[in-house]
Amino acid sequence: MPNGIYIQTEYHGKLIRKIVCNGEERWFIGSDCAVTFSTMDDCMAAIDRLA
Repeated sequence: MPNGIYIQTEYHGKLIRKIVCNGEERWFIGSDCAVTFSTMDDCMAAIDRLA
């Protein structure tokens, strides 16, 4: 699978993106790709913790 952003969705008003880089899928919130998660569920849990 080529590198790039494949999914964008919104959860509680926050944008969640799935990116593929060198065959690895990572998820991040908004434009903060310095902090990534291994699953969308982990991303959503992080948003819930911030709420």
